[in-house]
This record gives sequence, C-alpha cells and structure tokens, in this order.
Amino acid sequence: MSTPIEPPGRVRLDIDDGLARLTLVRVEQRNGIDLMMVQALAAALVIVTGEIEQGRVRALLIGADGPAFTVGGDLRHLGGELERLPDELGIMIDRYHSEVLAPLAELPVPVIAAAQGGVAGGGLGLLWVADVVVAADDLRIATGFVHLALSGDGGSSWHLPRLVGLPRARELIIGGRVLDAAEAYDWGLVGQVVPAAELAATALERARALAAGPTHALARMKRLLLDSSTATYREQLAAERDAIVDCGGTGDAAEGIRAFGERRAPRFSGR
Repeated sequence: MSTPIEPPGRVRLDIDDGLARLTLVRVEQRNGIDLMMVQALAAALVIVTGEIEQGRVRALLIGADGPAFTVGGDLRHLGGELERLPDELGIMIDRYHSEVLAPLAELPVPVIAAAQGGVAGGGLGLLWVADVVVAADDLRIATGFVHLALSGDGGSSWHLPRLVGLPRARELIIGGRVLDAAEAYDWGLVGQVVPAAELAATALERARALAAGPTHALARMKRLLLDSSTATYREQLAAERDAIVDCGGTGDAAEGIRAFGERRAPRFSGR
C-alpha cells in the first residue's frame, strides 16, 4: 500500500506485511534536503508511528531512488537564501532534528537504511539513527561542512565520537575526510557492503526478517542501547533486569524458548 505524502515529490511511503518502506525520491537534486523534504519526512513518520502503535508496522526501511542516497542540504536552495541564511538554516534544521531524526532514533521498531552513492552533510543523520545499515559498494561518506564554513548538523557531532572515537570523528568533521564503502565498513559505520545491484534486495531481505522478529524485545533492546551512554553500570544492569523480566511475560518469549527446545525456527507474532 503506497500512502500519499505531503508535500509531494520528496518521499514515497509504502506499507505492507508489517514493513514500512520510506524512500527519498528527489532524484534530480540527488535527494538534497530542503524544507519541503523535511516536511515530507516528518509527515511520513507521523503515519509510520501511528501504524506502529496499531501493530501494523514492525520495521522501517529507509532507502533512496537514484545514484545518491542524499547529498545532504540542498545547496542550490540555500544559495538563493544567502541574505537570510541563518533564519533559513535555523527553521529547516530545527524541524529536521526535532521532527525527523529524534523520532527516528526513538522508534520502537528496527530501522534499516539502504545507502548507495553519496551520503553527505546532514543527510548522514539518516544513517546514524538506523539500527542496521546496508551499503552499496559505491558508497561515499563525507560530512563536507568544513568546505562550506558551516559547523554541521544531522547529529554527526553526537554519533561519530561514539561510533568511531574522537580522533576519527575529527578527521571526518574537521578534516573533511571522505570514506569509501570499504573504509566505512572498517570504521564500523555500516554493517554490510554489497554490490550496488544487490543493495535493494539485500536490504529488503534484512528488513523483512526484522519485521518478522520479536518486536517488543527489539524495542527494549533499542532502548537499552540508546540509554547506555548516560547510565551508570549499576543503572544499566538494573535496566537490563527490568527489560528482560518484561520481555519474559510476552508470548514471543515463550515461543522463542519452545522453538529452541524443539529445534525449529520461532514464529514471532510481535505482540
């Protein structure tokens, strides 16, 4: 089922069999992000969140049409707003951070990103919030802000020190280093690299597998990982205890244990 998204021409949302597929479709602009793209992404996430609450979506796959996943901010658009650049950046980035990236990071279902070609600037935030990143072998990652005299957005200053450590984060953000797919894999920024021709099928297979998984347990896993950076060790141990006890009361936990004993694949309901 394809759902119309306003404003049109920025993203496409398809929902079927427990999986939501959110696709950037601004191909001629290499999926550059402007205010209308932010609005469309936010509108799509409102729909996805509602479907999750109703139990109709159990995973989200983010992809993009065209040769590039996203080049980040639409510089042609920003070039026409130079006299009011601070205001334009403030409005767009505030909404992008608060209505797109933060809600994506907090979704109680797995988020999978399928990235090809260039991924740059604030668009990198769509990779950083994903639980699983599958990359095409033509991937190129660059923050690029140093060349624009801009400090950056999209959460890179928060995620990169945690993902790759401060020295490498500095290389990417301050030094403007560009990573190819193999380097991004070696640095731990993507979980899998496949030939470009196999990206869509591989990402869809992984997304469907997660959509058929133990949804409640996956949500608790995501929350534990997200909270771990600010919790003490004892707090995290207590959170793990509470989460596993909570999961133990689900039908999926009983099914998983039965299936293990019977040496068969579990059939999770997600409830």
